[in-house]
Amino acid sequence: MKKFLSLVLALVMTMSLVTVSAGAKDFSDDGSITYKEAVDVISGIGVVDGYSGGDFKPTEVLTRGAAAKIICNLILGPTTASYLSADTAPFKDVPVTNVFAGYITYCSQQGIINGYADGTFRPTATLSGNAFMKMLLGALGYDSAIEGYTGANWTVAVIKQAAGIGLDDGNDEFVGSKAVTREEAALYAFNMLQATMVEYDAKTSVDINGATVTIAGDKAKEVAQGSYDNNMHKPNLQFAERYFDKLDKTETTDDFARPATKWTFKGDKIGTYADAADVTYTSNVKLGDIYSDLDMSEKDKNAEVYYNGVEADDVAVSKGNTVKVSSSSANNKLVADGSTVEVFYDEDNNDVTICIIDTYVGTISSKEEKVSDPYVVVNSESLVTEKDASTSVSISGSKARFETNTDNFEEDDVVLFTYSQSADEIKSVVKAESVEGTLDKYTLGKNLTLADTEYKYSKNIAFSFGSETSMTTKSDYVIYLDTNGMVIYVDEQEFDASQYAYVLYTQSSNSRFGKDQVQLVMSDGSVKTVDTDDDYTSLEGTIVYYRADDKGEYALRQAANVHKNGNPTITTTADASIATNGVLSGGANTFEMKNTRAAITTKTGTTVYGNSETVFVVAESDARGKTDYSVYKGIKNAPTIMSDDPTTSPTVETKAVEMVYTTSGSSDVVTFAFIDATGAYVTNGKRDVVFLAAESATKKITDGDNNQYYLYNAVVDDEITTVKVKAAQDAGSVVVAGNDTVNQVVTNADYNNKGLLTSADAISTSDYTTLTGTGVWKLSGSYSIGLGGTTASASVRYTVASDAKMYYIDTDGVITKIDDVKNISSDSTATYIGLLDVTDGDIAYLFIQEVDNGKQEGAGNSGVVLSGISASYSSGTVTVTLTGTNAGQVYPVTISLVNGGTLVKLTTANVTGAATTTTATISAALSAGSTYMVTCGDQSFVLGV
Repeated sequence: MKKFLSLVLALVMTMSLVTVSAGAKDFSDDGSITYKEAVDVISGIGVVDGYSGGDFKPTEVLTRGAAAKIICNLILGPTTASYLSADTAPFKDVPVTNVFAGYITYCSQQGIINGYADGTFRPTATLSGNAFMKMLLGALGYDSAIEGYTGANWTVAVIKQAAGIGLDDGNDEFVGSKAVTREEAALYAFNMLQATMVEYDAKTSVDINGATVTIAGDKAKEVAQGSYDNNMHKPNLQFAERYFDKLDKTETTDDFARPATKWTFKGDKIGTYADAADVTYTSNVKLGDIYSDLDMSEKDKNAEVYYNGVEADDVAVSKGNTVKVSSSSANNKLVADGSTVEVFYDEDNNDVTICIIDTYVGTISSKEEKVSDPYVVVNSESLVTEKDASTSVSISGSKARFETNTDNFEEDDVVLFTYSQSADEIKSVVKAESVEGTLDKYTLGKNLTLADTEYKYSKNIAFSFGSETSMTTKSDYVIYLDTNGMVIYVDEQEFDASQYAYVLYTQSSNSRFGKDQVQLVMSDGSVKTVDTDDDYTSLEGTIVYYRADDKGEYALRQAANVHKNGNPTITTTADASIATNGVLSGGANTFEMKNTRAAITTKTGTTVYGNSETVFVVAESDARGKTDYSVYKGIKNAPTIMSDDPTTSPTVETKAVEMVYTTSGSSDVVTFAFIDATGAYVTNGKRDVVFLAAESATKKITDGDNNQYYLYNAVVDDEITTVKVKAAQDAGSVVVAGNDTVNQVVTNADYNNKGLLTSADAISTSDYTTLTGTGVWKLSGSYSIGLGGTTASASVRYTVASDAKMYYIDTDGVITKIDDVKNISSDSTATYIGLLDVTDGDIAYLFIQEVDNGKQEGAGNSGVVLSGISASYSSGTVTVTLTGTNAGQVYPVTISLVNGGTLVKLTTANVTGAATTTTATISAALSAGSTYMVTCGDQSFVLGV
């Protein structure tokens, strides 16, 4: 009797895969194949194969033409069948050139298939389960006329016969009217291989009243074994024994000691496949319950028990026995929630076999594709033990390898795996399903509640951060589930560097202010003082993740893998101390971080590494005690910071640099770093590039707190966003607030605690060469582009970096990212701003301003298109030179005062253009020491007096 517990059907299916030999074909979609044994055998003998892309496509429906090919491959063998052809069209819709014409012709001639009454076959139509079963029955020798497979009720006769001989075994949800899928076809063909062939006594056809009637002496009878080898080990002759005499089926046990079937073809092993268990459990179970579930009438006092394939203690399966499979008296600690207990019952001999199989969790540490048998390497996160439940087993070296289609895995994937102690090898690896959410609560050793859902712990649960007690409620985690939906692995939710902050100061509700607050240095360099949901004074001076609710209240959690160089402490004394030491003190005076070099010496004997994703927040305090926080993404953009000033002689390493940082897992790669570099040697850093789209600028906005700003569409480093530009910029800022005619590219942007951009610097010539002009040209070459000129041949060719940040800006100031230089179209009127990396010589940033109906963006209503402008001032006269002018066209030139970042218009003069270049003088009394902007159309010139 086969009795299944529906609750664990999915588990049974998954675990049955663990016995598949490396000899079986590995399809890229193996994990989606339900009938694995059938697909392996049928594809192994060449009846059905996968696609050129390496997949099998198990759920793709089978066509009538493809079904004919399967039948021919079964009867003739794949090699012979491949030579079939058709001299004439077998059906009017199957020309001789049809890829299935030969197969359809053969099956029609053998009486295995029929067409439709209208003379068609419809080879591309789907095939029902009934129709495919009829084909298989025909191949087994059943006669359609005798068995009643014709006429109005043919499907009833077909299904009765097919089910009677087991052609639908394995598919408990068979519906004959539904279209057959590829894996269902493989299953039914697999069952046919093991089905017994039939024949009839001599039969004749006679005419009775004008109707032809077939008369046979008897109904179908099984064909005797004869001289054929009994490879299927059943009475009489099975289909495979006649047509695939090199296919052998052997009853055996697998590496978990389960009853199994071993398939070989032409001496090569296809695989070993466990039988379906009679009952399956996913936790410890009473022996009396097993007795009942198996409908036993006699006890088995010495039922064999196996743990991961190794024989453990026998138990007594008897009526009413309340002792469990795993108890203090036998098999202690071998079974718990998440264990798989498969029970097999040999009714003839009243023998019960109990197989305990543990599922473990691991991560893919690497994969090897360039070998004859590709494999993945599994790093076990679970503790694997022997049957004594205490002696650990090391899963390392060759034992950590699992041969498989490596396309199904990526490095660092979290996977479930099974391990056979008897074979001393991993037997299955599948990707684990995950759930993300906020931890509500947990009960030690039992369960946790994530996002309002409770999950039990699986037996071999592991925690990426070492201990269950390290979990904190209200924090975000990723849990991975075993095949029973139990938690088997808990990981901290991955955060990008934008979700880190450094805790500078804290106060609790016991303070004089009576509330929990923290001051955070954010990953963008801003400083925020926020209310918190708890007392976080213990987190002062460390790095945290944060989450804010809709009321602006923050919840904090210490980031994983926080390290410090020395013992940095927060400076809480007077400003004078901050001016000397910075916001931190107690670091290392052997600190060295060099621009573009990955290695960072945090202190003597400690080296860590930055990469392109590392975020550095660098604090520097001035003589007045004011601290600026600068942000750099990527070691290539980070500054050189050294305790030892290399420009002094002799060099003296006396300035301590403090660094608090997080690393990725157990590696030495820095993800986020807070560095106090006050007084140290600091140079060469490349901070975020900020682009402001002129056409998107709003009118001046005054909010409820009386903040005045302009809102721009912007790019901040590699993120399309919006930026609030404070109307009154700080002294020294190059940003022109409210400028709606000329796009601006700046760096070293500073923001106040209201999120307003208050100042920024011009692009440093030591970092980038700024390219501007008109004309963008698509050139041949994967990473080439032409800039400037009126034609592609007249442009200057530049190489674009493979990771360049490129954007289109339309006439409304809407910004769109360009993913590939190939997506850039030639445009003679588009303007551009490019940043050429002086180190690599490649374009690192490119901003392309589109035009509207031939009018240059930013040219206003005049439709002015220029290629350049310059100006000079002397004794009340501004001399302006316009390049790219047309004779007779009027060009309005505006002179404005740059006042605190705001443009104050002074005068506008109309200049009549000459051919190509026009020089004109404009009367204007300009003040010494002031900065002015001279603008015409889309061109501007900053004039210092």
